[in-house]
Amino acid sequence: MAALFIQGFSNMVVNLRKNSLVLLPIFAALLLEASIRFLSYQQPDATTYLAVHGQLLIEMLPFFVCHYLASTRSGRPALLIWLGGFIGYPLLSNILAHTIPAYGQWLLLEIQGILFALIASMLWFIHHFYGRVKQGPRSWIAHLLSLDFMVALSLFLWTFTMAGVFLYTDNPMVNQPLQMIIDFNLIVEQLPLFMQYFWQFSLMALVLFGVYWFNRYVLIRRLLAMHGLIPFLAGGLIFILLFSTPISALLLLMPLNNVTDFTLLPSENHNPFDPFNSQMTFWLLMFSTPIILAFERKSQDARVADIARRQTRTELQMLQQQVNPHFLFNTLNNLYALCLERSPQAPDMVEKLAGLLRYTVYQGQKEQVSLVDDVRYLQDYLALQSMRYTDDCHFQCTWPTQAERWQLSPLLLIIVLENAFKHGIEKASKPCELKLALTLDNNRLVFECKNPIGQSAQTPVDEDNSGLGLENLRRRLNLQYANCHELISEQRGNHWYTRLQMELAPC
Repeated sequence: MAALFIQGFSNMVVNLRKNSLVLLPIFAALLLEASIRFLSYQQPDATTYLAVHGQLLIEMLPFFVCHYLASTRSGRPALLIWLGGFIGYPLLSNILAHTIPAYGQWLLLEIQGILFALIASMLWFIHHFYGRVKQGPRSWIAHLLSLDFMVALSLFLWTFTMAGVFLYTDNPMVNQPLQMIIDFNLIVEQLPLFMQYFWQFSLMALVLFGVYWFNRYVLIRRLLAMHGLIPFLAGGLIFILLFSTPISALLLLMPLNNVTDFTLLPSENHNPFDPFNSQMTFWLLMFSTPIILAFERKSQDARVADIARRQTRTELQMLQQQVNPHFLFNTLNNLYALCLERSPQAPDMVEKLAGLLRYTVYQGQKEQVSLVDDVRYLQDYLALQSMRYTDDCHFQCTWPTQAERWQLSPLLLIIVLENAFKHGIEKASKPCELKLALTLDNNRLVFECKNPIGQSAQTPVDEDNSGLGLENLRRRLNLQYANCHELISEQRGNHWYTRLQMELAPC
């Protein structure tokens, strides 16, 4: 019992370590709320710091749990867990705070911290959804998770926060330092004053976004990417020297900068020519450049990976859509002979051939098909070949049960069978025998084929028609079932033995 408990606990620890990245956004929201609360107390001691962080950790623990559990599930269960944690828990906590005075006095978590956690969780799930679902280059989620949007969102949150902090303090340009407190009730009561602060900080945010935009789309994409390092450095220096002073003069026109000698400029004075303003522009460029370069590299890697996926998909579609002309010509010749003889087998042969071609054209375009359909395709193929060889070849076949539970890439197994006929049975002395076994062990499919070797064929690999032999099969398996398959193809006496083992996905 103790061993089982230790094993279960160790497995839980391993899973938490593996999925710790999931909890990172909620942890960031916790630290942000705790830092704001700690600064608002204006008691810079370790006891208050640890008490605030510890209590908020306890109060926000349901957010951590529900966010983690929702990330391990999908569909309605995940949504219900998430709603219970981020909507139900705050409502329940609010009800308890009004009904139990002691709990209300102890409670530290308010709507600001709840919003931080909720936004962090939503952004993580949007990012997770974007990583799983295939998106077009112009999708709204791609724009939502772009660096431009993230910078704009960060500046908007900064603008809102600074406007709220300035509103909380009377005459904020005089009463420094400010208390980092946002009172939403006060914002509603004094909305006009809040909007005055908001538009002034919005102007500053617009300037910051302009510096970021110029750095990304002019300095980095136009100069650094196209012309090299020296033009990039020269362009950055020109931007700093030409635009720092006009931007500083523009910001000095804000009403907040006309209250006292203290201003919101980096230099904190009324001199737009102060070198510290240019130094701040320099540090903004220095700070944003590595972040922009990292995102540019990530975007480039994503584009290269998307091109590679498209090329792989195109190659797979070409491989899947190729029809063996050798088999088709022989079948048509046999059909022609049956028609001349007015054989009653001719209509049945036409029907089965049409079914094979229909499956190749329509089902062959899909990424996955049911194993039942692919087995039926093999059976129809063998039925056509039995009409052709009649008593010259005996087929000994074993088919799987519960094939409807699994799916695989279409037209994979037929390659082995076509190879056995083209290089073995057609050239072998008659009568002969083909042994075919298709078995299932849970999700593991084992396909074994044993056929005679033709008198003039030393290997059944199709070398004269690439894409239809075992090399075609190996290429497709490496593309679609990397590290999930095993292919053996070798001569055993007077027979050629092929064994394919692969792991299937459930339907």
